[in-house]
Amino acid sequence: MDTVGTFEMAEALLPHKLFTTIHKHYSVEEWKEFHAKFRETPMFNNVAVSSGISDRDLEKLRDICTAVPDLDYICIDVANGYSESFIDFIRKVREEYPRHTIMAGNVVTGEMVEELLITGADIIKVGIGPGSVCTTRKKAGVGYPQLSAVCCF
Repeated sequence: MDTVGTFEMAEALLPHKLFTTIHKHYSVEEWKEFHAKFRETPMFNNVAVSSGISDRDLEKLRDICTAVPDLDYICIDVANGYSESFIDFIRKVREEYPRHTIMAGNVVTGEMVEELLITGADIIKVGIGPGSVCTTRKKAGVGYPQLSAVCCF
């Protein structure tokens, strides 16, 4: 799926104090360059680093958080958050980064929202396969109409 969570988008949104979750495909070196460019600005109040849930993803997240100590937000991003490995990853990240705000998703039931909050997430992303260009439903055969997921509060 294409993304709008780019460094360029964060730069464009900064004057408006709007938030950008940066996609997980940027390298640590690219994050270092971004940090050097915006170190003296409020940029890092308005961006989150994204991560998947593999061991490699955790190592990369650690490297980025070390290289960019101004980051306060972490987004743990999976297409379908109904797995023990997702829960375990959130728990690890919370233990390692207790001062950070953690966003996690995607889920569609109130029970799973509660589980993620108990596990250590602060913000829950709701929705699985709702977008018109999302391939999750086609590839995995799993999705949930977005309006139906609204009851997750």
